[in-house]
Amino acid sequence: MVAAAGLPRYPARVQELIDRFYAAFERDPDRLRIPRAQDFPSAMLGDAPVTPPWTSWKLIPGGVSLPAFRQWEDAHGVRLPDSFRTWFLARHTLSLDCGLLRLAVSPSNKPFADLEELLEWEVPMIRTRQLFPIGDEGLRDAGPLCLDLRERHPEPPVVFWDADEEQVSPVVFSGFAKLLEGAAFAMEHDLAIFDDPALMDAFLALDPGGAGGPGAAYWRGEDVLDD
Repeated sequence: MVAAAGLPRYPARVQELIDRFYAAFERDPDRLRIPRAQDFPSAMLGDAPVTPPWTSWKLIPGGVSLPAFRQWEDAHGVRLPDSFRTWFLARHTLSLDCGLLRLAVSPSNKPFADLEELLEWEVPMIRTRQLFPIGDEGLRDAGPLCLDLRERHPEPPVVFWDADEEQVSPVVFSGFAKLLEGAAFAMEHDLAIFDDPALMDAFLALDPGGAGGPGAAYWRGEDVLDD
């Protein structure tokens, strides 16, 4: 796949996962509607008919260059893994609620605004960039979904910060690429992983080092945090 002007070529495997993730996301047209806001980017206005106050939106190719992303990282004292950077630069988005998690969005008129808002969490590990929030935990509304930058083997695992318990969860995905794969699988099956044990087993088997390992109890709906 040829990169858009000003954007780098990405590893084929990661690009395939990104394309699969967004194809699965678009399966449900309800995911492509949001309440109309004053700062709605006109370039992302969709053409599907919806009832006010809803507005349809569409995915468009990312327009942030790699140097601009690097500058943003430097300004915020962080260096993020290639898998997340690749995904973030690939599309502009307005809402990314996948049912099992919610990822940070990247509107074409203010691509970093959501990430910057997530960085405002008053959590010492977020302020010191040990955890980097990339969205919100979706099954419990517990707090921000994060890359655990304390660990990079080979890339940071995905955890969440439980705001009530004030502690870090066990690993729920072994890395961001596995998050994309798992979320795509769940959306392809209309989130039936939570109703069908066989589908849940298949979902967990995709990531034996994360979702199917330390994160298995979380995905199965068990209490995973220490007292």
